[in-house]
Amino acid sequence: MLRIDGAIARAKEQGNKIMKKEIAAKLWPDSTPNAQVTNMTALCTGATKYVNPEWITIICDMTGCTADYLIGRTND
Repeated sequence: MLRIDGAIARAKEQGNKIMKKEIAAKLWPDSTPNAQVTNMTALCTGATKYVNPEWITIICDMTGCTADYLIGRTND
């Protein structure tokens, strides 16, 4: 499970207010807003069976975290 909530919280601490719906819009730009919310919920809860490596890059760029933090390898 990706640490998206933690990455968003860390971004907020750094003065960068990011919302899940903004990340979802970048990850699934061709989906409806409702589908984006559903997909983001699945991604945050670990229900998503496949994580596209590009998603990691997008989330890290938007939140300012590292991929190692996002996937739980480090706390930095």
